[in-house]
Amino acid sequence: MGTSITSWENVTAYFTFADNPVALVLFSLGVAGIVAGLIHFIVKHEKKAFEHHK
Repeated sequence: MGTSITSWENVTAYFTFADNPVALVLFSLGVAGIVAGLIHFIVKHEKKAFEHHK
């Protein structure tokens, strides 16, 4: 794994896959999937709650 960091002095964060586009895409797709799933379950719950309330 290559890095452009030559000194660890004053480093506050280091992302090990920031230079790997495939890892970034997979991570982004994973996050998008989690958010989409969360929205889906929220909508499903709200529809059921409104039907039960009627």
